[in-house]
Amino acid sequence: MVDVGTFAQYLRELTARLDPGSGWYGVFTRRDPQGMRSCLDGVEIPPWDVVESLLADLAALHGTQVAERVSVRAAALYSASVAAHDRRPGGRQELVHRLELMIREQGRAAERLRTAGAAGAAGPTGA
Repeated sequence: MVDVGTFAQYLRELTARLDPGSGWYGVFTRRDPQGMRSCLDGVEIPPWDVVESLLADLAALHGTQVAERVSVRAAALYSASVAAHDRRPGGRQELVHRLELMIREQGRAAERLRTAGAAGAAGPTGA
């Protein structure tokens, strides 16, 4: 049975093949080093789009064929570890909490876009 730790080990092996100073991996480690560390330690599971970004880094460094092979195994391990993570005691509550956070962040992002759009529509003179 695959657990969160199995995927975390796989993620560590994947990131060991990447340049931590460049690409998406570099962005993630600079913007949220604790979050990335939590994922590599198996405390958290990154969103799939983060994994896809790391696979894109792998493709840039080692070729698309390598990344495609790795992505098949990554997807299988990811799905299994997410299922195991969600079955833990308190998993449902954690998912609900995350969903609430994401909905709030989506609302804030939409508001920032509306504000930016209104500022841009007024033009540089404010007219």
